[in-house]
Amino acid sequence: MVYVLYQFWQFTKKITMIDTKKQKTLLPTLKESQRYLVYNIKIFGNAQISRLNEQIITECNSLLGVFDAGKAGIMNVKYDDTTKRGIIRVENKYVDKIKVCLGMITTIQDKKLNIDCIYVSGMINKAEDAMKKENKIMITRGVKNE
Repeated sequence: MVYVLYQFWQFTKKITMIDTKKQKTLLPTLKESQRYLVYNIKIFGNAQISRLNEQIITECNSLLGVFDAGKAGIMNVKYDDTTKRGIIRVENKYVDKIKVCLGMITTIQDKKLNIDCIYVSGMINKAEDAMKKENKIMITRGVKNE
């Protein structure tokens, strides 16, 4: 009987040892670095478009194609319907391609519009600050133009 209890204790000890192992985290150099794009939408005429931010993401995905859209990892972070500004999260290598895609989108639901990229940042709080500002800030390769 003592031997059976000892075996049971050894078995439970092995189970608890397996459960306590922690999963290793990725090194910072191996993590995907992302950029946050702040964009502004100008709709010509006084037309209202429902779910505009979702339609912009689907248009960008269709323009990039199956493979690049998956690698770019486009994700809608924030959208303000009153100011028509939003933030998109993108992989850092695909920022230029997303800017081109935003410029190529001219119509959604048969309504003409223009999408401008206002600001690109690696930090979400700086992108949110740029989204809230009234004036338009354009950043090109680290140089601010107002």
